[in-house]
Amino acid sequence: MHRISFGLSVREVQAAIKEIEAYQNDLNRKCEELCRRLTEEGIQIAQAHIGNSGFGKYIHLDSEIKAEKTGCKAIFYMEDATKIKSEWQTKEGVRSAEVSPSLMLEFGSGLKAENPANIPGVGTGTFPGGKHGTEPGWYYMDLEGHWHYSTGISPKMPMYNAGKELKEKVVAIAREIFK
Repeated sequence: MHRISFGLSVREVQAAIKEIEAYQNDLNRKCEELCRRLTEEGIQIAQAHIGNSGFGKYIHLDSEIKAEKTGCKAIFYMEDATKIKSEWQTKEGVRSAEVSPSLMLEFGSGLKAENPANIPGVGTGTFPGGKHGTEPGWYYMDLEGHWHYSTGISPKMPMYNAGKELKEKVVAIAREIFK
């Protein structure tokens, strides 16, 4: 806690006002520093969970920090740098779909999809028209005519894990900055 003591003379009141303004500026600077540290840490954690997955080159991790009168707001995010076009052969011919690398990284697909936060419409069996018979996985034919068996893609959950791990670190980082 920061205490300011002063007398009632004009000079002492003006000095106290300057001290309060300096304290406020320092507090705003520390809030911005906290936002910067948390977003940097969040991006590092997310990047570690992306690891060497094949989708990492298709996404972009970034942050935005906005100073405000009462402190600041910060967000770190993951977005698609580009979509992936998936193509496969069917009886009717070549089929294709645009795939979001960010969604595949976060939630996975097929039987391996996860939804730890219970977000509606996310997880196993939620792909529109996603029916693959009674087997636990499915077969698909690539463009060269070869059959492949799949049960889906395991999620890396970079953003979910970044939020979970940051929750455990936020107090220590704040203490370090506001000491």
